[in-house]
Amino acid sequence: MGSEGRHWPLPEDAPAFADLSRCVHCGLCVTACPTYVVTGREAESPRGRLYLARAVSEGRIGLTEAVEAHWDLCLQCRACEAVCPSGVPYGRIMEHVRAQVAAAPAKGRFARRLRRLVLRNLVARPGVLAAAVAPVRWFAGSRTRRLAVKAGLLRLPSMVGRLEKQLPHAPGRPLRAGDALPEVEAASSRAVLFTGCVMGELFGNVHRATARVLARAGIQALAAPGQVCCGALSAHDGDLAFARGLARRNIEALELVGEDPIIVDAAGCGAALKEYEQLLAGDREYAVRARAFAARVRDASEFVAELPMKVPARLGARVTYQDPCHLAHAQRIREAPRRLLAGIDGCTLVETVASDLCCGAAGTYGLLQPAMSAALRARKAAAFHRVRPDAVATANPGCQMQYEAAVREAGLSARVVHVMELLDEAQARAGG
Repeated sequence: MGSEGRHWPLPEDAPAFADLSRCVHCGLCVTACPTYVVTGREAESPRGRLYLARAVSEGRIGLTEAVEAHWDLCLQCRACEAVCPSGVPYGRIMEHVRAQVAAAPAKGRFARRLRRLVLRNLVARPGVLAAAVAPVRWFAGSRTRRLAVKAGLLRLPSMVGRLEKQLPHAPGRPLRAGDALPEVEAASSRAVLFTGCVMGELFGNVHRATARVLARAGIQALAAPGQVCCGALSAHDGDLAFARGLARRNIEALELVGEDPIIVDAAGCGAALKEYEQLLAGDREYAVRARAFAARVRDASEFVAELPMKVPARLGARVTYQDPCHLAHAQRIREAPRRLLAGIDGCTLVETVASDLCCGAAGTYGLLQPAMSAALRARKAAAFHRVRPDAVATANPGCQMQYEAAVREAGLSARVVHVMELLDEAQARAGG
């Protein structure tokens, strides 16, 4: 951190001037940015937000609420990184920018403090999260929900109504760190299944599907104890100190199981885990350990697509795959999920326009920026209506929830599933 840090309220976590200086204002990022696509405003593009960050860093403008509003509207989808010829690390810059916003002594900080309180004391605490999600999980698959929807009790334009549309219809039992998974006879190898936080509580069925797919390939999955939230939500919110603490805990817990690959079926978690080396680069004790940890992390589709053993799979359905941002743009994994789906006998893969454009979920974004989130979801709904699939497949929990609502808005009865769920079902139908 150089002299430029003096203009930021949290100098030790200031966005690096070297990172900011890499932007040459070429504009290739503009049309890849969801918020620019919707608004057409330069200030809502990556180039515009970087210009504001550099102006603050150089002391030419202050850290005002108007400036912050442009950064807040960013989804951190990182589509701009995938098309940037200069290699601007936009995601890293935005995390450090938001750390400054959180530290700035200004009015109107209550909402930010409340959000940090929730992320630290609910999402990142497994016992508290389990207690909070239990009634939500019950409601999601209950007759009460079906009756409430049928009676129109949830049609009001409220947060409750929006959240109900996004809930999965059969969340299943949770799968948490330390839970037992079925033993695989004569397993050829082992893999650690990263359970996460919300993923394990609301999408335990996805974890189990991933474990079954691995088992059919002779791989024993292990939900290793001690692992916690990956820290992505906190990092995106600018709470880098807390995110680093979670990273250290995960490194310590998963070092205990040896050097087995760490399989992640949530794109956002996978991107965060792969970037622990970057997050802990300044930590003398953990930097090398973080590098070794990150090298073990593999997305589930990436890992399974490369397995030499191919298990028969059969499923007659029209499926559209929607790229999770942190899989396509952060991890640069696009083809592996499509290869898995295309390899299913009877599965017709239908592409939509802008399948890699952010759906508007983006972690907590749908709660904080409901208008922009709804505008992006509407684009997905229109795309689904045009191709009319039997199933919408993706690879991230927030995306799945957003697509549940998008499918309903499109007036379709298509299922919303994780790639691993669809592959597991297809393998089971083929007798695998």
